[in-house]
Amino acid sequence: MEEFNRLLAQCHEAVTAHVLFFVPENKADDWAEGALWKSAKAIPGVVVDTDPAGRKARLFGAETSGYVVLYSPRGELLFQGGITAGRGHAGDNTGESAILSLLASRDTQTRQSRVFGCNLLSPQAPSPGLTTACTK
Repeated sequence: MEEFNRLLAQCHEAVTAHVLFFVPENKADDWAEGALWKSAKAIPGVVVDTDPAGRKARLFGAETSGYVVLYSPRGELLFQGGITAGRGHAGDNTGESAILSLLASRDTQTRQSRVFGCNLLSPQAPSPGLTTACTK
């Protein structure tokens, strides 16, 4: 969430950002409302919501927490993947650089990056969250 916040600080006016939190089928929506939820809610302009049973995760193709997608205003998928260089890593990384380039209308060879997080769709592996960002 720290990296997502850092990324949005550089481009918040260029995107509409949503953070979705996976909630297992047998849990209430408030199951997700822990420290990470509070961190997401504290990011200016971010819409935070739950994703019961990972339905939205499946629509976006997310299998791992920390998965980020960037869409054009026309609905074209521009980027998918992670915005960290490793699990728990903070700092510059390929995914973040690709998103910033795309938002600045610069070409980039990177349209996908590796995601480091928890498995979202495994029934025994509850996840801290799924991150998505869409352009205005």
